[in-house]
Amino acid sequence: MKKRASIMLASLLLVATGCGPAPEAPQQAEVKAKVVEVVNVQKAAQPVMLRVTGMVEAKRDAVLPFGTGGTISAIQVSKGARIGQGQLLATLDTRYYQKEVEVAASQVAEAAARKTQTLKGATAQAIEQQRLQVKSAQSQLDKARQDVTVGEKLLAGGAISQSEINDRKRALTQAEIAVRDVQLALDELLRGAEPEDVAVANASIKQATGQVDRAKKTLEDAKIEAPFAGTIVEVFKQSGEQASPGEQIIHLVDLSEVKVTLDITNDSIGQFQEKAKVQIVSDDGKKSEGTITFVSPVVDKQTGKYRVEVTVPNPDNYWRGGMTATVEVPRKIAGFLVPLESVGVSQSQHYVMAVENGLTVRKEVKVGQMTGDQVEILSGIKEGDQLLRTGITFYVEGQKVEARGE
Repeated sequence: MKKRASIMLASLLLVATGCGPAPEAPQQAEVKAKVVEVVNVQKAAQPVMLRVTGMVEAKRDAVLPFGTGGTISAIQVSKGARIGQGQLLATLDTRYYQKEVEVAASQVAEAAARKTQTLKGATAQAIEQQRLQVKSAQSQLDKARQDVTVGEKLLAGGAISQSEINDRKRALTQAEIAVRDVQLALDELLRGAEPEDVAVANASIKQATGQVDRAKKTLEDAKIEAPFAGTIVEVFKQSGEQASPGEQIIHLVDLSEVKVTLDITNDSIGQFQEKAKVQIVSDDGKKSEGTITFVSPVVDKQTGKYRVEVTVPNPDNYWRGGMTATVEVPRKIAGFLVPLESVGVSQSQHYVMAVENGLTVRKEVKVGQMTGDQVEILSGIKEGDQLLRTGITFYVEGQKVEARGE
């Protein structure tokens, strides 16, 4: 009986339990947003500078030689001297070269006199003298002919030998030649100057004049004049020493302006334009304004870069040859600059992770130039976008985040 009562009680409890309310299901925990540092996309407020270091050189730099050899008669400057353009700096002993000029000048005068005489023709006195020579030669010819005629008769009578008659015939031939020569000379005197004679006279004058020019050139080469105003930085020879043609004598530099030479890579050469104004900064902070005066159109085969020259006024002589200087050129920025670590690469495609409505959004972008620790974004984002600053590879699109930062 007790066993039966226990079964009934258990059944009532089971029914009561089954008819009661069902237990509530456990709630899923809400995903907490991860705090991330972001940068706001915006145009650069200040000009972005491209900084390139180069070497300062003198505007003009020349090592001056003599153009000919000889003994140095005078060095008229010393190291450190400031000199003007055209100033005489050094000379050689020119006595020998001066004589060469004088001799060459006399040859010109002689050639000119010959030409004048050729154009005037023979004088009356010369013609008369030549006629007398013709008359004398003709007389000798007549006598030679008579001797041959008489000799032939004597040979026929056996009075002279065959060799004697041969001698008289040879004398006749020589007399005929003499008459012909003096007659030709007389004809030439009577005819006057021929074009060929004038041409010969002109050639003689030209040759003599060339000798004068060469002698004068050698005389000029025996002195050194300053090709530009500047400062003497070295004197290699002294008075009394021998100097060879082309040997270094004086070193002259012009520092009224200096130029800074730069070697620019292919990806930056487009930032440099001739006549553009740029800032020049020395190692100790001295700043000067310069002008880009040369941008090479071809790459240097040795450096693989483009040569650029910046000219800088130097009125206070602060800049010196051999100093280093940094040239600051405003960059041309077409897009937005963002930190390098904000840009990722996936299969050669660049991308950024933006934050929109509390969620991460992946955006593919096109990048441009790099400047320091920033990179230019040409397309794919707009002003005002918020981008993850770092660690973008640890986030996936659609992830809930809380933006902090700019």
